[in-house]
Amino acid sequence: MKISDYEQMPTVEAIMQPSPYFAQTSDPVSKILDLMGKHKIRHIPIKQGEQIVGIISERDLRWMETPAMILPDPEEIPVHHIQVNQPYIVETDTPLNTVIAEMSKRKIGSAIVVKSGKLSGIVTTTDICNALVELLESQFQKKN
Repeated sequence: MKISDYEQMPTVEAIMQPSPYFAQTSDPVSKILDLMGKHKIRHIPIKQGEQIVGIISERDLRWMETPAMILPDPEEIPVHHIQVNQPYIVETDTPLNTVIAEMSKRKIGSAIVVKSGKLSGIVTTTDICNALVELLESQFQKKN
């Protein structure tokens, strides 16, 4: 269903990316780099067992690109050393405007989406921009 087809406020589930890739706290940072590169994604939820405990974004890894630094092998750095704790987590039935407003307020690029506490999806600023483009085109191309 397109975002423009909704007659009332859609939930975050309407635009989230379902079944996102994730890593465990004990995984090496090299796994994050591999997932991001292979799947062209910028945000990875971090789990400890089944519980979501953090997130790593592409931005969190920029320090690894600093040429002046001598860095350890990404295979030797566990994810939990660089993850951002207490990520923004919402239920699938959270109204989309609530999620967007909170992401803007916190100045963050993603929200982790759960259903009954289990990882269900992720929504990013790219997903929000894509939904906005679709909505604007559907609204204004009708009038042209």
